[in-house]
Amino acid sequence: MRDVCYVSVDETYEIVISSDNAANIGEKVGDQIQAPYSLVAKSLFRVAFMENRAVGAQPLAVVLYNFSDASVWAEWVQTIKQQMSTLGLEAPITGSTESNFPLPQSAFGLSIIGRVEKRKTKDRETPEGARFAVIGEPLVGEEVITHQERMVPLSKFEQVVQHKAVYEVLPVGSKGIENEIILLLQINGLSTSFQLNCDLDLHKSAGPSTCFIITYEESNEADIRALAGNFFHALTIL
Repeated sequence: MRDVCYVSVDETYEIVISSDNAANIGEKVGDQIQAPYSLVAKSLFRVAFMENRAVGAQPLAVVLYNFSDASVWAEWVQTIKQQMSTLGLEAPITGSTESNFPLPQSAFGLSIIGRVEKRKTKDRETPEGARFAVIGEPLVGEEVITHQERMVPLSKFEQVVQHKAVYEVLPVGSKGIENEIILLLQINGLSTSFQLNCDLDLHKSAGPSTCFIITYEESNEADIRALAGNFFHALTIL
């Protein structure tokens, strides 16, 4: 099952809810990983946005859960608005801040509420014989801070999602590429008895979805490779 929740609205549309969270990462002295809050905000928005758009949904609203301090709220909202602006999106932002009891470490949560036309939902659409690839590479922890250039830009992700030859898109999470491949095969009723061949670490956490899996029509592989550029990694299932 994908990391989204579907809520049927009527015969035509359904709501799609996606979310992400982070703790012990931020600007507080007690945080294990020191990182600017703007980067943490971008990471959480990235994951929730990718999960929403991967199934074809259009974001309608962003919900922010701030357990760190009221003083960081404005920075988070500004960062999220900037992220949406670069994608040509505009959506209201709401949420709540824990201001009664201070925590020694940073903690945040973020959800995106989107809407998709049921007949256009890109879920369980991968047929037998489809080609697989990973766009980007798994990065986690300090790597996300020091190797931003190796993360697939959301603008590139959006281009791939909209490509007519792409059947499905699945952002990779903390359990790694192989785990997501198994999930993708299972939800499509395909065999999960396989061997994988790829030049990436198939078990490494991808942190804030620094890479994603696609299934696509083989006849359009050259076009998809050109679109993804150096981020393209062939994934052969035997």
